[in-house]
Amino acid sequence: MSIFQRAILTHGGAGSDPQNFDGPQSAAKIGMELMANGETALNAVVQAVRYLEDDPRFNAGLGSQVRSDNTTIQLDASCMTSIGEFGAVACLEGIQNPVDLARGILRHSPHLLIVGNGAKNFADENNILMIPMGKADRSISPPSSCDTVGAVAFDGTLFAAALSSGGLKKAAIGRVGDVPLPGCGLFCGPSGAVACTGDGEFIALKILAKEVYGWLENNMDPEKAALKAMALFDESVDIGLIILTQTQIALNSRNGMACSHLTEIR
Repeated sequence: MSIFQRAILTHGGAGSDPQNFDGPQSAAKIGMELMANGETALNAVVQAVRYLEDDPRFNAGLGSQVRSDNTTIQLDASCMTSIGEFGAVACLEGIQNPVDLARGILRHSPHLLIVGNGAKNFADENNILMIPMGKADRSISPPSSCDTVGAVAFDGTLFAAALSSGGLKKAAIGRVGDVPLPGCGLFCGPSGAVACTGDGEFIALKILAKEVYGWLENNMDPEKAALKAMALFDESVDIGLIILTQTQIALNSRNGMACSHLTEIR
């Protein structure tokens, strides 16, 4: 079986309109070009997710949901590498690209997760540029509450994954889903990378990404792993996954998902 020289998978969230595949497709191209020019899988997934945060058709960054007060927007993001590096933010307000700060925490902090104003303080202390939240184009239909955008990649040496969420529509102020919790929304290791999307509380309770990664360690085919993961939940639960190993990929969602992938074989 051929081994990937490099590969990237991207998604716009469980339940996102598959016709909007051009967003994840463009994000995948950005990530692949970075890796082809010597950048790491981590930089590839962060920049891919950053592109999707800037696309108001998806529930992240510019397209994020408002909370129960009909005003507040609070964002979560995370990233991880297959050598055990992890960084995440939660309940971040007023910042369009929380994935940038998640990467900053991975690189510069002994902590895994920093929330709210503490995350902004960390950015200031470490000279991490934060772009203020822009105004969405209201001529574009707002996204459904499809929870996250995400990417997984392999650069020929390491795997990486990144997620960003615009939150659950009408959720309580301060609610945090699966995205910034290690092993829940995403997980990476030497055997591959997993990123989940959908109903965050259900994903978190199953520690789903780590569970699926364990199946990859036992040589389960990624497509079978995705189907097995979705079968863990009642049919009313919206679930999607993107899964990458050195030789195979899977992109699957119960209710449709805008997604894309690019691979190059050695």
